[in-house]
Amino acid sequence: MRYFYLLMTSFAISISQPALAENHDNEYDGINLSELGGMQYEVCQLRPGKTLEDADRQVKSAAAEFERLKLKLGIINFTPFFDHADANTTTADYITMVYGSLPAFAEGWGKWEQSSRAAKVMKTRTEVGDCHFKFNHVMYKYMNVPVLENNPRRVIQTEWCTPKPGVTGDQLKAKHDSWLTTNKENLNMIGWAIILPRLGQASRKGSYMHFVIYDSVSALMENQNWIANEGGFAGNQDYYNSYADCEGPSVWDGTLAQRPAE
Repeated sequence: MRYFYLLMTSFAISISQPALAENHDNEYDGINLSELGGMQYEVCQLRPGKTLEDADRQVKSAAAEFERLKLKLGIINFTPFFDHADANTTTADYITMVYGSLPAFAEGWGKWEQSSRAAKVMKTRTEVGDCHFKFNHVMYKYMNVPVLENNPRRVIQTEWCTPKPGVTGDQLKAKHDSWLTTNKENLNMIGWAIILPRLGQASRKGSYMHFVIYDSVSALMENQNWIANEGGFAGNQDYYNSYADCEGPSVWDGTLAQRPAE
């Protein structure tokens, strides 16, 4: 087990080496896009008698406390749109995501743990949903900062992947970079990050997760048309056939609840 941990840590370091020149700006919401950022999310099931409206109110109360404490962290609340659930399996009712720089997480948790109001927010959270914290590192591959700053909508496509046997982190990084260079003129996404699991992720479904951001479902569907009819399929299949085994994408619909304090 220790060998596996060291192997995956080495892979994460390799895949996360800076390759961030495709960002329209080098900073977004106080995050240096040339460094690894942080992402914390809570995977939640509603408790009996509670609704998504209750969850939304709880997120707004957390956002208000973030603002009062001047935390340099943002909040987005997501609900499933195209998920992997069916009659025999379930998915989370909602996911609350917090993002920011890694130093902002250290500072933010320090303030949060000292706040009596934050303690009340956490109590309400446990009353509304059965939630589980996860923490990840984020490698930013492409961020259209002007659009992200002016549109609070976040339609997210996520997909867990594991490199095929013999594929190194360096090879995977080179593939990601070359795909972006080849296809950047066809992109209608407004962001792409690679999520590297760190804390509370033993049950994850892969070694890393693609996290692709659109500003609408319409833009997501334009991407589906590009894959089906305009040449995108070949590149995707080469990735799946030669580089990584992936679970298949799911889509989550979210709205920015709070931007990081400046």
